[in-house]
Amino acid sequence: MYSPRKVLATPESLQFGFPYTPYAIQEQLMQELFQVLERKQIGIFESPTGTGKSLTLTCGALTWLQQHEQLVRSELLQRIDGVETQLEKLQAASAKAEDWITAQSNTLQQRQELQQLHKLRTLLQQKELELEQIKQRKKQQQKQQRTARKAIDLPGESVEQEELLVESDEEPAEAEQDLELSEERFRDVQIFFCSRTHSQLAQIVAELRKTPHGRQVRCISLGSRQQLCINSQVRKLSNVALMNERCLDMATRPKTHPANPSKKPRLQAGEEASGRCEFKAPAKLQKLSDVALCEPLDIEELATEGAACGSCPYYATRAAQAQAQLVLLPYPMLLQRSSRQQLGIDLRGAIIIVDEAHNLLDTIAQLHSSELTLAQLQLAKEQLVAYKSRYARRLSSANLLRINQLIFVVRRLLQLLQLDAEPRMLRTYELTAEGDFFNIDLHDVLQFCSCKRLAQKLHGFGQKLQSDPLPSENRPPATQQLLQRLAKEHQLSQSTKKRKLQQEEQQEQQKQEHPIQQSTLPKSTVPSPIRPLLSFLETLTSDAADGRILLNPKTQTLKYLLLNPADHFADIVAEARALIIAGGTMQPTHELTAQLFAQCPERVVERFYSHVVPADAVLPFVLPTGPTGAKLCFNYAQRANPAMLKEFTMVLQNLCSVVPSGLVCFLPSYDYLDMVYAQLQQSGALQRISQRKRVFRESAGGSVEQLLQQYAETIGDGDGGGALLLSVVGGKLSEGLNFADNLGRGVIVVGLPYPNRQAPELKERMRHLDEQLGNGAGNEYYENLCMKAVNQCIGRSVRHIRDYACVYLLDERYTSPRIQQKLPAWIARHLSVASDGFGAVQAGTARFFKAKT
Repeated sequence: MYSPRKVLATPESLQFGFPYTPYAIQEQLMQELFQVLERKQIGIFESPTGTGKSLTLTCGALTWLQQHEQLVRSELLQRIDGVETQLEKLQAASAKAEDWITAQSNTLQQRQELQQLHKLRTLLQQKELELEQIKQRKKQQQKQQRTARKAIDLPGESVEQEELLVESDEEPAEAEQDLELSEERFRDVQIFFCSRTHSQLAQIVAELRKTPHGRQVRCISLGSRQQLCINSQVRKLSNVALMNERCLDMATRPKTHPANPSKKPRLQAGEEASGRCEFKAPAKLQKLSDVALCEPLDIEELATEGAACGSCPYYATRAAQAQAQLVLLPYPMLLQRSSRQQLGIDLRGAIIIVDEAHNLLDTIAQLHSSELTLAQLQLAKEQLVAYKSRYARRLSSANLLRINQLIFVVRRLLQLLQLDAEPRMLRTYELTAEGDFFNIDLHDVLQFCSCKRLAQKLHGFGQKLQSDPLPSENRPPATQQLLQRLAKEHQLSQSTKKRKLQQEEQQEQQKQEHPIQQSTLPKSTVPSPIRPLLSFLETLTSDAADGRILLNPKTQTLKYLLLNPADHFADIVAEARALIIAGGTMQPTHELTAQLFAQCPERVVERFYSHVVPADAVLPFVLPTGPTGAKLCFNYAQRANPAMLKEFTMVLQNLCSVVPSGLVCFLPSYDYLDMVYAQLQQSGALQRISQRKRVFRESAGGSVEQLLQQYAETIGDGDGGGALLLSVVGGKLSEGLNFADNLGRGVIVVGLPYPNRQAPELKERMRHLDEQLGNGAGNEYYENLCMKAVNQCIGRSVRHIRDYACVYLLDERYTSPRIQQKLPAWIARHLSVASDGFGAVQAGTARFFKAKT
């Protein structure tokens, strides 16, 4: 990668290719982002929700990339000419110089630099040739498609295409492709843009098409097999882990041809897919890669395009990402080192943009935590023991030793979970000591499992155990019985498990009396337990100070909690050219900078922007008292009181009478939502509210899309007073969704949604922060968790410059200056505390909406 010596000047606002007339804060953000990228800094940007933050970041970064690439190409050629000229002068001077050794040394340095520059130019020319070939292949594909549409009735056209597809299956295998990809090539700066969900990344693709950048940028969207796989045999599996296992198995298997075509295979219907995946042929992958690189496509469009051309979008995008300028990907693919290695993502010299990063620390901790259940350990033990018994004579002594060590570790973990004891928090070395496997080198065991692909082999072996012919007509093998039983246990809830198992035993007795064919036996739906086991063992090799193990025999789980995310983020900080952390509610940032950027504070730049909406577009209230004058305090101890529920019911009923269209109410938990809903029903308030607004409520396992559609349709009808949506703080509706215009004319936040302080994970995390950052850091973290959730709810209200809404914060604790300081600045500066009673709130709300209409 060539690093220019010239510094790029910051462009004017109109040079960023922004598709609309930018607001002042958007101009400022793009220009300051440009400077951060040019200076190789770490930028923390807070821009309120609804200010076009993602599009602004994209345009700013792509403008810098375009100018940087132009500078690299022009300066590289100029540098070659300059070094050649200087070398000629040195050679001429060395012929006359008396100090011949010094002259030759200077000449040698210039020759080496010139050689390196020539090499870079050659690689650059090769890359530009490859990109031109991609464009030409894409044009050829379009030409063939037009020809095919015109001559669709000609049989010869389809026969020729069919022959080409058959030939493509015989191209070089995957291993040979990987060798080609690993060849040395010119590396331009890449932009990796990551966000929480694929829907947010799809919005970026849609906005990108509106800009001039969309016509020329090479943009690739990366996703998991769950989003991109088009193989019906893989897609029908409900579990992501099972999909990964099946895909890996099918992708690496050689294509099989039956020795006797007339002989029927002994397979069930649909099992023919256990051969090599037909969508992974190299020619097909290249075809889809070319399409993806020539026009921005989101995840759904990639899957549709892949199905149309018969190519796997998952592997096609993996192959194309090295040539992309902009790579869109979800958090796990960027933040996990193993995922980056698997996808071939190289962050050296790259620009990384982390959007919606208000919970970045928690996201890193969750991604690198690991959980193991008793059922998984039991299944892992059975598979390992059966595998060892089957292949013991074929295993070398070294491999047999590793498998025996793995079996020993699993047995010791099972013993720890089967003890009758209280939950405990342990350090990694304490767990290995109690389990009596501290003297086993887990690094060597894990390396053996990786090199020998043990997880994949055991997954296939477990499936084979279930598909083998029965040794007895009346009874399946013991291992198969265990696999089937554990598979069903995995699906059953704790409350109905015993009853279901009793029914299963009765059915098993009936099966013994009436034998059935092997083909009708259900297959296991439990994902392979080996990968979770290996992930957990890998956490035991990490620094003991970075995490803790929660040993919980009551829930029969072992859970590794990452307490120090810095180690897992350090390589990203070190390798990337520049890093952008952006979100709508980033403050306070001390916790973030202290944990992730303590080693490079000089690189950190913080920028905070106000909202684009005018001051009179939002009217926020703090309600310390209810309509009767009673204090409102929705902490855990008081919120279930009948008096508090009655007061809240009156508040809700009165606000529904003055807030037009959509009113969204965020409650602390699903349990409390159910309690409030029951109170509304019993008091008759639900019926009275329903006369004016239709009432919807979010459920823990319900469909958010269907709920939102019904809510929006009710408001869109224009009949009556709109709708009331009861939701939960931290639920699916509180983050990332858009309640613009009439969908959210009012937002109510009930109480301060503090998490359970007695939860073992939270207590340990707070204790760790106190130790690392000083006394009070744990409490600060605890309070920030609550306030960031509140701020996300508030951000659902005003989504664009012409939007307007009222915000109601129901709890006397919102009157505290400490709490108000942690509210968004565009809310805090206009906050009105209703110290004169609830009547003033109702009157102020009525005046606000009357002025808007």
